[in-house]
Amino acid sequence: MQFIAVPSLVIIVCLGACALQDRSLLTKAGDELLDCKALQVEMDFAVNLGEDAPARRRHIKALQEKNQCLSKPKVSVSFGFSKSFN
Repeated sequence: MQFIAVPSLVIIVCLGACALQDRSLLTKAGDELLDCKALQVEMDFAVNLGEDAPARRRHIKALQEKNQCLSKPKVSVSFGFSKSFN
């Protein structure tokens, strides 16, 4: 009976860990409460994190998009036509 209970417990614990929201070390408590200026300061500081910088920057960018801090690029298209008669 104990042989079956241990693997079952391990499987349940692993499934529970997979279901938890990802709170890696690269997220800080209160990140969700930061305003746009504070998020930009965090983005600038994230460069100093070395190999962990890309993950932190992705997290901050997601928060900036959620808070609508990033302006969408404006695309302008114009067409021209000219004809000369010689």
